[in-house]
Amino acid sequence: MENSGICRFCDIVSGEYQYNEIDEPFASNEEFFAIASIGPIVEGWTLIVPKSHRLSMRDIYDSPMLNDFLGSVLPQLIRRYGSLIAFEHGANKEESLTACGTAHAHLHLVPFGESLLPDLQNSDMRWIVCHASEISSKSDNNEYLFYSELGTKKVWQDPIGYLHVLKNPVSQFFRHVIAKRNGRIEVSDYKRFPLFDTARHTRNVLASSFV
Repeated sequence: MENSGICRFCDIVSGEYQYNEIDEPFASNEEFFAIASIGPIVEGWTLIVPKSHRLSMRDIYDSPMLNDFLGSVLPQLIRRYGSLIAFEHGANKEESLTACGTAHAHLHLVPFGESLLPDLQNSDMRWIVCHASEISSKSDNNEYLFYSELGTKKVWQDPIGYLHVLKNPVSQFFRHVIAKRNGRIEVSDYKRFPLFDTARHTRNVLASSFV
């Protein structure tokens, strides 16, 4: 898919960093790179990003290259930060609110020792259990939310998670849930509260793990 406009993640692939060293990947392979997230409510918040411009991860969750890349990133995150959750806000158009302002696919990996499942079940949304590789067939090209509890597993192995197929766009859903859990709901919007110091620290800590 061609990028139809300005894209921060495509700029990163080209070596242009909007947020200076924060945007510099701390790990990469031929098809993916890892960076610290802007607005990290908890330290260690990481984004896994495909180098090709696409709107969601739905068609590449079973990619061998993604599996290999996560197999190198997950052990380092777990060694430094412990148990992880993973989630995606899966958009299907460039301007969608679901993309949270970044219309380029990315998977969130977040150090979090608690389950968000109770929050999902109390959200008045219908969540179905599925493997990551099944998202494409089960979402039928609709926008979606996907959540998985990786724990301390150091390999990807097509994890089981929870899928909600969206009827209407939803912005920053999981970010708001995590912020509320941490008692920091006032900083849940990463656009207003980019939390650069925590993002920069995360990037520097993880970069040292991949030297």
